[in-house]
Amino acid sequence: MSEILPSAGTVVYEVELEADSAIEAPFDTWLRDHIADVLQLPGFLSAEVLADAVPAPGKVRRTVQYRLGDQAALDAYLLNHAARMHASGIARFGDRATERPRSLVQREEFIRGKVSTENCLNCGEVLTGQHCSHCGQRAKVRVLSLWSLLRDVFGDLTNFDSRLWRTLIPLAFRPGLLTQDFLRGKRASYTPPFRMYLILSVAFFLLAQLGNDPGSALKFNVDEEGGANLQLAPGGADGTATDAATKATPQKRTPDTGDTPADSKAPAPRELTADEKKLVDAIVKRLPAKEQARARRDMEADFAKATPEDLAAVRKIMNDPCGEETLKVDIGPFGEKYEPRLREACRKIVADTPSFGRALFENIPKMMFIFLPLIAAVLYVLYLGSGRYYVEHLLFVVHYHAFFFLGGITILLLELLASRTEGTGAGTAFKATEGLVTTLFVLYIPFYLYRAMRRVYGQGHIVTLIKYSILGVAYLFSLVITGVGLLFYTALTL
Repeated sequence: MSEILPSAGTVVYEVELEADSAIEAPFDTWLRDHIADVLQLPGFLSAEVLADAVPAPGKVRRTVQYRLGDQAALDAYLLNHAARMHASGIARFGDRATERPRSLVQREEFIRGKVSTENCLNCGEVLTGQHCSHCGQRAKVRVLSLWSLLRDVFGDLTNFDSRLWRTLIPLAFRPGLLTQDFLRGKRASYTPPFRMYLILSVAFFLLAQLGNDPGSALKFNVDEEGGANLQLAPGGADGTATDAATKATPQKRTPDTGDTPADSKAPAPRELTADEKKLVDAIVKRLPAKEQARARRDMEADFAKATPEDLAAVRKIMNDPCGEETLKVDIGPFGEKYEPRLREACRKIVADTPSFGRALFENIPKMMFIFLPLIAAVLYVLYLGSGRYYVEHLLFVVHYHAFFFLGGITILLLELLASRTEGTGAGTAFKATEGLVTTLFVLYIPFYLYRAMRRVYGQGHIVTLIKYSILGVAYLFSLVITGVGLLFYTALTL
């Protein structure tokens, strides 16, 4: 009785024959001639005879495996020739020999060195080639040595036809092309978008840390009105600063209009007391090293002319700049429970401002994972009815910010080269190039976004400009919201 299975490549037709051991020699002679006759028929490719090493007592057993090209050839044999071939054996040996045929369809073929395992090590799917048909993982699994890994990375960097360069060039100079191609299904030629974003963002933040200590950009100041300020100075070196935190003003001084009454005039300059010098030291040590000498001179001159009330206000701030008398915290009724934690965080910031700066910098990537989905949600609303899924807008935002990081990396590299070659002709050239590239990049950013929106969403100039303007406002608003959240999160997790 034969079992016919569905075709899936070549077919094995197996016949199991058993005969009395007394007729073993003539039976084997007949079998060889019989196989030769069968191989003359259409579709038969080869045959193999197997002997049972431990047959039943008084019997010999032979298994013949015929390989045919396909199921159709076997069907033709069973229909037209099988009965005749079977009859020849019965006519020769009668009931002293029997046969049991069956057919097998080839499922897999394993060749040494071609396929590493029967099942995919990632998803368990049966392997039929060099890659899994289900998840795409390569059949041969090997652990790369460090040298092999570095060689692969170096090859990607130096081979201008590699997927890395095929991704970075359109990312920089063809706004929206990567998103457009990805949505159209052209993906294997480029680095996956989220992987590219992670690589570029990590490279950007690493370079930013190499160039400057993020904590050095923050400083604690006492302003001219006796108020305490936590300020963020870009670069931490030029002395300029933007107000980045709440301001405490315990006492307002009367502006000097030139007509101040005689009894409230500031005293003439005098020599500072030891206590006042300690106060100056306590303030100056919180400033960047480059600014301390100038700040000390200015502060000593101011203190020498200050009134006792002014000095008392400064001492109160320096003793506890985050206390209730010096720092007013107004975060609404829902945030009252966080006020003690914020004051404690404020004291930690004052005690170690650079550490807060570093923590703030390190939390920026976390903020981006909230900021990007917010911008994608804005795009989703702007393009309602376009039939696009939310994730398509998120992909657009990821590509845009990957471009932003790529530009930032270029500027940081030029800045790093300029600082390493400062005082030389090359340093001057790098500095000038950095300034030029920074200017061009700042001008290119808004055009890039507009052009990318036009390419990906395919709407006219007027409609795109309107949505571009709305997106710009929403972008700034989201940036402020997530920035404030970043400050609070960093302060509360110190």
